[in-house]
Amino acid sequence: MVKEQKLATYDGDEIFIREWSEVEKPVGIVQIVHGMNEHSGRYTELASKLNQAGYLVVADDHRGFGLTAKSEAELGHIEPSNGLEMMLQDQEIVKHHMEQKFPDLPYFIFAHSMGSYITRVFITRHSLDGVILAGSGLQPALLLAAATRLASHFVKKYPARKNHLLNKLAFLGFNHTFHEKHPYSWLSRDPLVQEAFAKDPLCGPVVGTSGFFDTLFRAILASQIKENVWSVPNGLPVLLLSGTEDPVGHYGKDIPKLAVKLSEAGVKDVTYKLYEGARHELIHEVGKETVITDIINWIEQKRSER
Repeated sequence: MVKEQKLATYDGDEIFIREWSEVEKPVGIVQIVHGMNEHSGRYTELASKLNQAGYLVVADDHRGFGLTAKSEAELGHIEPSNGLEMMLQDQEIVKHHMEQKFPDLPYFIFAHSMGSYITRVFITRHSLDGVILAGSGLQPALLLAAATRLASHFVKKYPARKNHLLNKLAFLGFNHTFHEKHPYSWLSRDPLVQEAFAKDPLCGPVVGTSGFFDTLFRAILASQIKENVWSVPNGLPVLLLSGTEDPVGHYGKDIPKLAVKLSEAGVKDVTYKLYEGARHELIHEVGKETVITDIINWIEQKRSER
């Protein structure tokens, strides 16, 4: 059973959420934080498997995405003045919504891609029983600083205008290593996933505005600064997942480095796993069943260790 509703935000807006609650005796909660140019509806299969394992699942459509966007013009736009802070607060609202109803259940987050960068900041402020970061990475500091400055320049003049230049730069080179001609080959080896993403009006056709890219680059920057890395609670269990062919994670190179950074910052329970041949969207990949099983097994283990 999927319940759909809207929650009021701190700035007087609304976010759309889905709750998957086909569970008789819930043993925990998993909050999903989706990536760029997608929506919570793409996580139905993962949510269903988590329900079968006894976990309630909740996910929002982020500002400017999915059914939170009030119109086609709003798709891909986030107000840049305080975009990252608002997105962090939205995740807090979703968490509070679930904890009010189930205050005693262990609470986990699964975050993908853009959602992983937001969550890497979120975990410095909020207590959890475990976090899974999929499709994350470490972006070069100089390149990221330059991208942030460029986005800030556009924001001053055209904050709500679709920015095709920044959109092109954000995905530059992602498809170069793949033999397929499809623009979304980098997401998954499964051609059906590639085509479904392209045809979904809430995914493939979406082009971010200057305001969105300003928020995205600031989220990545915030996730990587030493102050935030060292602010991750030492006792938080962290699972890092990536594919060896994921361009966002620099083809398997970033996740081991991120694991080291977190361990050096004092986080005691950091595990990572690389899936051979897998691309960016692990739960939409060939062999996704193994990934989902690994996710559930890890959550079960951490719940039993509480």
